[in-house]
Amino acid sequence: MAYDRKQGQHQVAQSSRPDYRLEVGRAEVPLGSPRDFVVLDPARAATLKAWTSTLIPAAGRRPDAGSVGAAEYIDATVHLVPSIRPVLIHAIDEVERLARTTTRRGFSECSAEEREAILRQFLSGGDRDAFSMVSDFTYEAYYGHPKVLAAIEAKSGWRGNATMTGSPIAPFDTSQLERVRELPPRYRIFEGGPEVKR
Repeated sequence: MAYDRKQGQHQVAQSSRPDYRLEVGRAEVPLGSPRDFVVLDPARAATLKAWTSTLIPAAGRRPDAGSVGAAEYIDATVHLVPSIRPVLIHAIDEVERLARTTTRRGFSECSAEEREAILRQFLSGGDRDAFSMVSDFTYEAYYGHPKVLAAIEAKSGWRGNATMTGSPIAPFDTSQLERVRELPPRYRIFEGGPEVKR
């Protein structure tokens, strides 16, 4: 997924590391596919899974982000884009350090309220790029997952995949299109050059 730079209050990534918004264009990770962790060890994976579940907790029929594979999606993304791995690993380690300092427990063992407070503390510490990266990838993985799209459709009627699958068109009188069919072409035929294979 390509990210556009925001105008106005956009903060450029720290000069000592690459901007994930530019780097991530090199990765294409399928959404909603089951996968295992490749880059992160089990402890870091548990921290990231708890982080994603804190960003998007379960609500009604919608599952939390950790249970639909958002953390695994992030892991797969940094696997394909090694330049942003250190940012993720450092962020996870810092969140874990904050959890152990404030609660004497690991981040994944903390309550939802404690995890939220720790993430707020992490964000106020100044590493906005890492927090934004995890947030962006979490939202991308979550709102592209079939279970989440189905839950949203059941509640609101909105079909998240309608742009790719289309919608049925109600029957109508096709004779209304006759005037348009009789119009001359609004393009020119190119007479030279190599033929385009179709």
